[in-house]
Amino acid sequence: MVEDVGRHNTIDKLTGCCLKHGIETHGKVLLVTGRTSSEMLRKAAVMGCPITASRTSPTSLSVEMAQAWNITLVGYVRSGELRVYSHPERIRNHSQNEDPG
Repeated sequence: MVEDVGRHNTIDKLTGCCLKHGIETHGKVLLVTGRTSSEMLRKAAVMGCPITASRTSPTSLSVEMAQAWNITLVGYVRSGELRVYSHPERIRNHSQNEDPG
């Protein structure tokens, strides 16, 4: 876990910290607290994170990029709730577009 005033700097710090300590980022989930921008999604793709999740909404461009780059983009993560914008197959028990009957 790392923190910074700017959300883009935070991802750079996280990447550097992982490199310094030999922590593999490929296949991990990137969790952020701010709005997921296209630049943040690009950094997640470089890190090899197949899932990026935030407590807020993503930008429309990041949703388009996530679709194209096969990244699961999740927003509005709350206790027991979330909204999946792309590739929901990675999210277990996700009920979007499921018929309960």
